Amino acid sequence: MRRTSGSRIVWAGMVAVLALLVAGPLAAQQGGSASGQPSITSPYRWINRALRIGVFGGRLETSRGTTGFGPGPAYFGGLDFRARVSSPLSVEVRAGYGKSDLAVIDPRLPDGPAPVDTVSTRWGFIEAGLQFALTGQRTWHRFQPYVLIMGGFLRGFDKPVSPALSDPTDAPFRYTIGTMPVLQPGVGFEWQPADRIGVGFEARDLLMHLKAPPGFFRQDVLDRIDQLGLPAPNDTQWTHNLSLTLTVWRYF
Repeated sequence: MRRTSGSRIVWAGMVAVLALLVAGPLAAQQGGSASGQPSITSPYRWINRALRIGVFGGRLETSRGTTGFGPGPAYFGGLDFRARVSSPLSVEVRAGYGKSDLAVIDPRLPDGPAPVDTVSTRWGFIEAGLQFALTGQRTWHRFQPYVLIMGGFLRGFDKPVSPALSDPTDAPFRYTIGTMPVLQPGVGFEWQPADRIGVGFEARDLLMHLKAPPGFFRQDVLDRIDQLGLPAPNDTQWTHNLSLTLTVWRYF
């Protein structure tokens, strides 16, 4: 599937911001090396700066839920801000954008609910939370492992309509992302190749709250599902989705 012009603009902007974040500190590090300053032999290095801004990108492996209409796998990216408030603890705010497909499920089929099409949808998210560094305000051999917990909201930008459910009477069976709460516990580590630069890798469990379309609970639909011996649909459910993220940080 070709990317939309909006997607290209977002990714081009991220690349430009990334170049600005990296260029300055690397140049400063090269100048320090040329001045002949002594190297640090201890495996521990203090992180003297408390503020950082990052550009991130990642991959989301999703679960579509028991009914199968949730968002599919996606690549995503965005901007991140962290501020240290104590030796091990930092607060974080981040926002991002992604694009994935939705399976179009028709629950009125003779053999029960099944996918009849897929549609593309764009979404964004904003969240805040806490990061707890296991080595405190230091790195060990330039690495800092940590755990984190985030929470926020994910919002769909589109309300795509599949030709398979284009009739006005099909409206109760269409699923759109809308606005859903999300929760993300995770683990990660940061590597600091330069004084003002960090490269972080994170694995998070993105918990999405899915809400089924009202048409799935129409009496004739529920009766057919019961006759077929299939499990009843869930009105709402939390799904587990693996999020892998790479972030480049610039310290201030």
